[in-house]
Amino acid sequence: MTTSTDVVIVGAGIAGLSAARRLHRAGRSVRVFDKGRGVGGRMATRRIGGARFDHGAQFFTVRSDAFRSVVDQAIADGVVLEWCRGFSDDGDGYPRFRGANGMTDLAKWLGTGLDVVTAEKVTDLHDHPATAYVVTSPVPQTIELLAASRIRLDPDSASVLHALTYDPTMAVLVHLDGPSQIPTPGGRHDPDATFSFVADNHAKGISREPAVTLHINPELSRLRWDDADEQVIADMLEAARPHIGPARVLAAQLMRWRYATPLNPHPQPSLLVATDPVVVLGGDAFGGPKVEGAFRSGQAAADAVLERLGPPRHG
Repeated sequence: MTTSTDVVIVGAGIAGLSAARRLHRAGRSVRVFDKGRGVGGRMATRRIGGARFDHGAQFFTVRSDAFRSVVDQAIADGVVLEWCRGFSDDGDGYPRFRGANGMTDLAKWLGTGLDVVTAEKVTDLHDHPATAYVVTSPVPQTIELLAASRIRLDPDSASVLHALTYDPTMAVLVHLDGPSQIPTPGGRHDPDATFSFVADNHAKGISREPAVTLHINPELSRLRWDDADEQVIADMLEAARPHIGPARVLAAQLMRWRYATPLNPHPQPSLLVATDPVVVLGGDAFGGPKVEGAFRSGQAAADAVLERLGPPRHG
């Protein structure tokens, strides 16, 4: 099969963009597809009126030298800023970073100069001919895509993939007419029995107007998943009154992340599941359920592809 693209990547989250960036710099032609309207996956930022919200990942940390070098460049380019050094009253001294205008900024920056196609769902890999594929979507969606693409998994790989599970998270985005009661620096982990994280996007520095993100904890998200948005919002606003305080709610929206947090990530950062064509899996279910884990998984998936394809041929 003659192809004009060396590598097709499914998913324009951090893992997919990290893989694409590495492959592109290695001289490979790459095209990235994402079913969403923009890049970033759970590095998601949206507006309600004059308010801006991060409604997926709220921040990220840096542990490895490889990720640190990328983040340092993003900071130098004005794309990433330090948010705080912990969410308790006295903090822990370790930097938490955010996008300058929201978490999606890092993903947009990583995608600069890449061939990224958004608002297009890949339902069969063979519809997009390439020598190799990197698939970074949530594992249940990946299993479905591989089956539709007639990619047969060996029993060990199939068993591993079917064993990977996720916690869901629902997020309520609340536009207020006054300041919230969330203490400095504008975020709290597990503040009560209802929410796993609450964030004040104005205090965080990404919203001109008061804007609160309420992450419903996984157990309650799972329990309320099929309930109507209006009822979930009403109940969560009542539960969030200590965090909202006397401010009036101007608008509220509910966002749903079915595959928010991998519960049992694969021990390796990527997984080769086919060789003809080459198919490598990545994402936060392989690198660990953090932004840096997804970045590292993308790097590992790209390296696995490069090992199989060898150096690009010119001329």
